[in-house]
Amino acid sequence: MGTWKINLKNQTATSINGITFKLTEKNGEYEGVCLNPKDIPPDDLDDVILARMIKEAGVFYKMELEGNRGDA
Repeated sequence: MGTWKINLKNQTATSINGITFKLTEKNGEYEGVCLNPKDIPPDDLDDVILARMIKEAGVFYKMELEGNRGDA
């Protein structure tokens, strides 16, 4: 897994390479919309890779959220 900067207030996760996703929860999973698509490296433009990145961002976001609530 990579490294993500989580912003709970803005509901965003930013990858180590600067790609930022706005996350929303749906049925216990997180979905994401890229806020800066022009910054996605050409090698990461594949839908499968982006889906993995969003899933990973959601995992880190959920961990941060649970830790902030004291549940973790």
